[in-house]
Amino acid sequence: MTTKTDFHSIRDLSERYHPAQRGIVSEAEIKLIQGVLEIDTRTTIELQNVRDMTVMLYGNWTDAAMENDSKKAMELMDAMSAITCVIDQALFNRR
Repeated sequence: MTTKTDFHSIRDLSERYHPAQRGIVSEAEIKLIQGVLEIDTRTTIELQNVRDMTVMLYGNWTDAAMENDSKKAMELMDAMSAITCVIDQALFNRR
């Protein structure tokens, strides 16, 4: 059982997680993502829901950033990729 809504968890993660390197997720970053999103406590459907919400929110934030700051937009897309990768790995490991 999670302690926050998906929106609040993702917003909290967006404030705390900024990829150190493009295309690579370090072990510390994986642990941060898993901890903030409470991945180990979520059911499969909850993981799918938080993944969908991540894509939706980061997509909106990226679109808004694209108008003014393409570098920020790229950072947001990289963060979204890392987060969905961690969630997808958790889903895969449950099979």
